[in-house]
Amino acid sequence: MKKYKNRRREKLNIPALIFISIILLLVFGLLYFLQANIFPLIPINGIVPNLFVIFILVIGLFGNNFLAILFGIISGIFIDLSYSEVIGITPAMLCLVGFIATWFDSLWSKDERISIIIMVILSTFIFEFGSYFLKSLILDFEIESGVFFKILAIEELYNVLLTIIFFGVIKKFGYMMERKLKRSNMYSVEL
Repeated sequence: MKKYKNRRREKLNIPALIFISIILLLVFGLLYFLQANIFPLIPINGIVPNLFVIFILVIGLFGNNFLAILFGIISGIFIDLSYSEVIGITPAMLCLVGFIATWFDSLWSKDERISIIIMVILSTFIFEFGSYFLKSLILDFEIESGVFFKILAIEELYNVLLTIIFFGVIKKFGYMMERKLKRSNMYSVEL
């Protein structure tokens, strides 16, 4: 289950990075539409999934740290400006998810469904726990662990179900992104 990879310094492929960034912006728009308009119509016990955690996880797994952090910041700021009373927590937590996703990539295989499911569970936990904890500090409210863990369990279940349903699409999109970003580096290795 553990995956070893040849560590090397990779040069940024700027045209591929721009192309992938445009596609990721379009995907973000689609996910935002789904998160804001479709999933509130089909909640599980009043809870909706967090598509953005899965989105940043996929970018971190198949892309690179730069893209994961860039889209973590962009997505987080947009989400905070739209929904949150505190600006900055969501971008920070999404950047953390993106950074951790690149670490997950070195530990587990992206080809196995169970590995992706474990990564989604861990990423959702890290995002939600960190967000809730930071908001409790900033807004000075008491942590209600029973309610929090109930909501977290339902959200994780929802995220896992969506990951299972769309696993093929996630893998196909991820490997397309990986091929585009790493194509120019295939034959050149700097030691």
